[in-house]
Amino acid sequence: MFIRTNIIFGDFAQEIAKLKLEGAGLLCCRRCFDPAPLKGLDLCILRISPEPTVESVRAYWHEIEDKRFDYVLAIGGGSIIDVAKILAARMENEEEIENFIGVEKIRHKAKKLIAVPTTHGSGSEVTKYSVLKLKDVKKSVASENIYPDVAIIDEKLTFGLPKDLTIHTSIDALCHNIEAYLTKFCDPLTDIICESGVKVFFEGIEEAISDVADGRKRMMLSSVLGGIAITNAQTSVVHALSHVLGGMCDVPHGLANAVFLPAFLKFYAEDEKFRRLEKSTGIDIRESIRDLYEKYGVKGLSDFVDRGEALKIAERAFENKRLLGGGRKPVTLDDLKEIVLDSF
Repeated sequence: MFIRTNIIFGDFAQEIAKLKLEGAGLLCCRRCFDPAPLKGLDLCILRISPEPTVESVRAYWHEIEDKRFDYVLAIGGGSIIDVAKILAARMENEEEIENFIGVEKIRHKAKKLIAVPTTHGSGSEVTKYSVLKLKDVKKSVASENIYPDVAIIDEKLTFGLPKDLTIHTSIDALCHNIEAYLTKFCDPLTDIICESGVKVFFEGIEEAISDVADGRKRMMLSSVLGGIAITNAQTSVVHALSHVLGGMCDVPHGLANAVFLPAFLKFYAEDEKFRRLEKSTGIDIRESIRDLYEKYGVKGLSDFVDRGEALKIAERAFENKRLLGGGRKPVTLDDLKEIVLDSF
């Protein structure tokens, strides 16, 4: 178990001020973010769009490559933090961005990076991962050299998130905790982290959807715990499938994960460790997810593809041996086809 990121809970502007950042900084943020609270910092502002591609990140790099920065500050959702990781890495590595894709392809540590999430799901603020779309599929960058140095967790930044975005990003965090728990890499300490992440998700999801502060805080915690979990273990079937769906149909990452989660839980329903997760949390996870989806109308796979396209998603996901090979249960192509058809 290791955590490379200094995790701070508190008001983001006050905590950033305490860091006493010096020199020139690159601020990666969403288009509507107001940087006024960041007083006294010399910042170049780069507005980032959601669902980054290799091409879009290359374009961002060309905007700033002639400038020199002492640190990178990312304030936004998972896409923004993921882009900031790649740009921070590019500052210290003379390499084409697409060559970062894969496991440990980044040779030198990225420029100092401070991550401030404004959604609760990706956990990117504490992970070694960045996800980019390459052609029509999402690909992972996994490197010890892109961990954020600091993560500042301020639930106030999530106030006002739309209901659908709240549900989808939160389910992403839940997937991280459950998928990591059901890999063969999960050790006893990571087990406890995952169990806690699942528990706080179900304790807080309804209040988060209602924009209640305590619910938002619990979702932020579930997201951080999930990020730590997948860094020390990994994701598996849900993410292998969602990367294909997201790339093919431009489905946002959290929603793409939500599509496949119920069928994944069915696949693991009789697994001894999944039953242990339900016992340790005191939650009937499959039934609770079913109730949540019905109450809020979470979409299914049939909203995006037909049956034939679904089977192609299974075939393409089956190529992701890294994710599929990490689960407690072996996964055949027929298993994946059953999971995608159950996701309609």
